[in-house]
Amino acid sequence: MGDTSRVVTAHTNIRVIIIQFNPASQLPIKLHGSQNYSTCKAKFSMLMDGHDLYGHLDGSAPSPSRIITTGIVPSVNPIFSFWFCQDQLIQNTLMASVDPTIVTTGAASNSAKIAWDALYTTYANKSQTRIFSLRDRLMQLTKDSQLVTEYLQNIRSISDELSIVGVLVTNSELIVNILSGLGPEFHEISACNPGL
Repeated sequence: MGDTSRVVTAHTNIRVIIIQFNPASQLPIKLHGSQNYSTCKAKFSMLMDGHDLYGHLDGSAPSPSRIITTGIVPSVNPIFSFWFCQDQLIQNTLMASVDPTIVTTGAASNSAKIAWDALYTTYANKSQTRIFSLRDRLMQLTKDSQLVTEYLQNIRSISDELSIVGVLVTNSELIVNILSGLGPEFHEISACNPGL
């Protein structure tokens, strides 16, 4: 919970706007697991940042106390009511943006932050196995019959996933992986980069 010593006078005028979301149009790509976690996390983060609500996810906008005291009379804190409504709408949007098969990961949470953390823990796992798997995918990825843009998007996606789990992929490493997976029709490009 939040600060239980907060006191708000009865004369305070509180004007609040509760932001509602439309996940179908604002978050059309649903989280399906670790394969698209980084993309979904980025989209949801931008949506919350855009409405200045990211504090509900990272804990910098914690729950105010439920009860306030005016003089000696305790009453329901209207700031808590506003915070709780907004947090529930954020949590609902978060749950609507994940595949039905994984919605239970955060559905039983008491706040948007707890749901957000549960998804992070589940799908941005920092285990060495996950890191090795992502690095291996990055090294093994080849262009094959993909368009160059699709190939580069796949490289970027894996690089972003590694970044989420705390592994920095340098530009030099990315260049080597990209050039290595292009195939023989692009060998002249590799030859133009003698430092690689």
